Amino acid sequence: MKNNITHEDRMHGSIFVLLKRFVESLYGYSTWVNLREAAGVKHAPYQMNEMYPTSEIFAIVGKASELMGIPPHELMEQFGESLVPDLLLIYKKYVRPEWRTYDMLLNTETAMHAAVRKEDSRTTPPILLVTKISDRQLLIDYHSKRRMGGVAVGIVRGIAKHFDESDKVEVTLLTPAGEEDVQVKVDFLP
Repeated sequence: MKNNITHEDRMHGSIFVLLKRFVESLYGYSTWVNLREAAGVKHAPYQMNEMYPTSEIFAIVGKASELMGIPPHELMEQFGESLVPDLLLIYKKYVRPEWRTYDMLLNTETAMHAAVRKEDSRTTPPILLVTKISDRQLLIDYHSKRRMGGVAVGIVRGIAKHFDESDKVEVTLLTPAGEEDVQVKVDFLP
């Protein structure tokens, strides 16, 4: 007899809670409620330390994209940028005080993602390979079956904004943001 059991990918509740905060900050609580309803999400509100089907984030973002008239990848970029203050607060013990955008990006996988995996073994952040091309350029290879490269691009921009370096950091998406493998070039301008 063939086993038809499939294991749906699940994502940490913190991402959903932060998505809720992002939507509410831009459009209010009622918009969040309406998006959940339109996306068919009927369970109790998201909790920080629970796990939820990843498909729900795509359903909510899809409905938000329709409502706001913004392509999903752009909305994911905006969401990624909004995540940075919270991520830096949560994981500040893994960030060296002398780091700025360049060093943060260079150390994200070894410092931040390693910490995420260590603190909660249920989490599966994307795999990032950050290659130092020069002192003024990094190449980020993002890999995740979730296909959320737009969030990664937004996080890069959010980190630059956090360090007041937005005018010195140029982020270029080299491949489509909705793929499993996404490549991002980050140039640091003089």
